[in-house]
Amino acid sequence: MKMKKKELIKELKKVSDFRVDEHKIEYPLYEILFMTLFGLLKGYLTYKELHGWMQYQENNKLFKKLFGKDKINIPSRSTLHNLLMNTDNNELEKVFRDYFFPYVELDTISVDGKWLRGSDVSGQYTNESHKSVFNILDKEKKLVVAHKFMEKGKLSEIPVFRELLEDERFCKGNQIFSFDALMPQVDLLNTINDTGRRYIAKVKGNQEKLRDKAKETIELFNEPTDVYKDKRPTIEGNKLTRRTVETFESSDCNLVMFHPDFKNIQTIIRITKEVTDNETGEIKKTITYLVSNFKSNAKSFHNSILQHWDIETYHYHLDMLTKEDNHIAYVNPFSMAILRSFTINLYQLYFNAHKGEKIMKSKVTMAEIKRTCHHLDDFTSEILEIEA
Repeated sequence: MKMKKKELIKELKKVSDFRVDEHKIEYPLYEILFMTLFGLLKGYLTYKELHGWMQYQENNKLFKKLFGKDKINIPSRSTLHNLLMNTDNNELEKVFRDYFFPYVELDTISVDGKWLRGSDVSGQYTNESHKSVFNILDKEKKLVVAHKFMEKGKLSEIPVFRELLEDERFCKGNQIFSFDALMPQVDLLNTINDTGRRYIAKVKGNQEKLRDKAKETIELFNEPTDVYKDKRPTIEGNKLTRRTVETFESSDCNLVMFHPDFKNIQTIIRITKEVTDNETGEIKKTITYLVSNFKSNAKSFHNSILQHWDIETYHYHLDMLTKEDNHIAYVNPFSMAILRSFTINLYQLYFNAHKGEKIMKSKVTMAEIKRTCHHLDDFTSEILEIEA
């Protein structure tokens, strides 16, 4: 069942309130969490901005109806900060997953890690260890479906990834996993392979021996096993990008290349990227190598890899639409990270459902969705009822 506003509020009520005397609570946590999400959707991104906006919501008809109150109590800025900082991340994460799981298929998964900028700064409050968020994304829908949170020295990516593989909700047959270079590839690729799942992995710049071995193996081929070229170039500003994907596979056996560390490399993929500057005519060419533990045609690999490149737009949206990199969180930044993902996912769901249409008089884009939310409470409310 897809969750709507009332169902979401009902689930947010299940998030434990750390305050002891619940009978004296003037600002219920579920109200604060819902209003924070609503404010983020409207473009109020910092604690200061969120509190400034909340101060004018005492008589908001939508909130009074949803919360069943004649007047909405608004906390002080320090209380708002304290409530969000002490929210149970695991319980809020459960609400997040339950909300978005009905929208995804998880045929292709990207596992992507990101440091939370500023989380290790010696700030005015305390000196906290560096924190990172481990995102699990449905690449086709471009939605984050789950997070895992880590602090430097306390939890590594490998056990987190193994937890993912053991969770039945994330895993099914014939999935393809791809992931960011933040994580140590050897252990991850072998873990995926040992569980009978598939991967496509980029050879990192610091993996010189693996990259050289891939190049040497390719040189043994008279020609690629298969080739696919972009039919239409990608236009980014004044630059035009074309990609050519070449695959190299053994016709005699599954293994195309033996490596003492990496298991079951069945395909080597070479991607040649040409970027043409339309103003100067200058052409820059870069070559990237990837490895995979399964065989397929070049077009299929191109599409799967392209979906992974598209995931970078998620980080772009996080940075541009929610200003995540400007959010300096000295203590427990994770609850806000979940709510920011909530925001981007809701924008994305609306975009997926209305791509090619217009909002008011403007073409539907992620930025236009945010702008419309900023001006119209009814539209923001509609975002939370999306059927995509």
